[in-house]
Amino acid sequence: MSTLVAVSAAVAAGCLLLLLTGELDCRGQAVTSAPPAPQVIPDFSYDTLRQRAQTLAGKPYLPEPSTPLPDFLKQLTYDQYQTLHFRPEQGPWRGSPMRFSLQFFHRGYIYQDPVAIYLVEKGHVTEFRFVPQQFDYSQSQVSKPVPPDLQFAGMRILYPLNRAGKQDEVATFIGASYFRLIGTRQRYGAAGRGLAIDTAEPSGEEFPRFTEFWIEKPSAQATNLQFFALLESPSAAGAFRFLLTPGDATALEVEASLYLRREVKKLGLAPLTSMMFKGANALRFTPDFRPQVHDSDGLLLETSAEEWSWRPLNNPDRQYKVSQFPLPEQASFGLFQRDRDFFDYEDLVTRFDLCPSVWVQPRDRWGAGMVELVEIPTPSDANDNVVAYWVANEKLVPGKELRWAYKVSALLTEPSRPPLYRVLSTLINPPHDKLPIRFVIDFEGQSPPDAPTNAPVGAHVQVSSGQVANLGVERNEVTGGWRASFSLAEPGDGPVELRLFLYSGQLRLSENWLYHLQLP
Repeated sequence: MSTLVAVSAAVAAGCLLLLLTGELDCRGQAVTSAPPAPQVIPDFSYDTLRQRAQTLAGKPYLPEPSTPLPDFLKQLTYDQYQTLHFRPEQGPWRGSPMRFSLQFFHRGYIYQDPVAIYLVEKGHVTEFRFVPQQFDYSQSQVSKPVPPDLQFAGMRILYPLNRAGKQDEVATFIGASYFRLIGTRQRYGAAGRGLAIDTAEPSGEEFPRFTEFWIEKPSAQATNLQFFALLESPSAAGAFRFLLTPGDATALEVEASLYLRREVKKLGLAPLTSMMFKGANALRFTPDFRPQVHDSDGLLLETSAEEWSWRPLNNPDRQYKVSQFPLPEQASFGLFQRDRDFFDYEDLVTRFDLCPSVWVQPRDRWGAGMVELVEIPTPSDANDNVVAYWVANEKLVPGKELRWAYKVSALLTEPSRPPLYRVLSTLINPPHDKLPIRFVIDFEGQSPPDAPTNAPVGAHVQVSSGQVANLGVERNEVTGGWRASFSLAEPGDGPVELRLFLYSGQLRLSENWLYHLQLP
């Protein structure tokens, strides 16, 4: 699940693939034929997009008609879909020197919804239309004509990230409102989404999707790319403005306006999604040679400038779990990958050690609310089973506009913050031979600068049920940090919420360690 599908397309070897336009030979090469003339659209601005979203929200949801997707494209397997390659020379603005380039995804496999693409240059808009000649079908098993004007399934953005002159993928937008970012030396992992509606609600989740993109033509030496999107669903319509800045920590600045068609139970802002199959804190045996398997291993919360919290992620054994963390209105949060050693994973293909942490920083006040974390049981690493998002206490009602802005970054490092010991690992000894369950939490990093030298260090523990025993703190001479450990007796059959932090005197030394325990 960590590696985003690299889109390509193909023709059965040795056969002649005749498209409806008759414009590909047996090697999938385009023969001489002019693509359809681009459609020119009236001038564009973010304000006009907001007005359009507001107008759409005042009407019943009615997806715009598009060319139907043939069954042979719907039935492509994952591997077959990976052979549908966009031809780089067919991208927009070819011939214009610039650092950014765009490629697009073919509809098919699970990516069946159409996405319209528009190019913006000096305020004027031109539609960038799908034609089969844009794709190389020479390696695929597609043996039937591909209809013209299918539209695309999404887009990928490239930039010389790791080496001058080499175009590297830095962002993808494909599937509902999902997007993924990567920075220097990173591999795809956790993803962002435009909006989450009724996640983990008994009525079922609604998945809004980006239906149209407008991309501004960048200058030759531009180091960021601005583009816009229309979001639609049966319950809402929204306008999004994005500013992408690739780098060691690729950043995406997001500004959004949302209008409801009807009331919803829950709106999740700045949603993030990731995969947790097996971590160091696993309580059950998993038949997998890899010690750990996850795109993210914890939720990081900026409770305040002086107080941070770390919640290790779990792959639940029974049913999904929803956890809520009330936070200040400008608190940051993210799904993080803290284990950065290859030997934590032993995976040469996915390289979980290079999957980015994804960090959300609000750019305005979001009001009172909470971060909600959803963990869903998964039997394999093929599923994104973790979701985190912000939920405001105040409910949005139809007819009103909700505006919010934030920056989401793809990091290999920790965000800037005051010195505090951070959780390095959570190890658990399950109950056995009538012995209680035991927790071992390692902290690393720096203590606050005003911490007394050589003063005793203790741990404060809170549990929602059960009895804490054998609490101890000792210096970890290997990491230079501290190790806290304790036993939990008689936790009961239900879930237990745990909290621990290090202190010295009246001074807090570490972030909070938060944990949700559910014994198998």
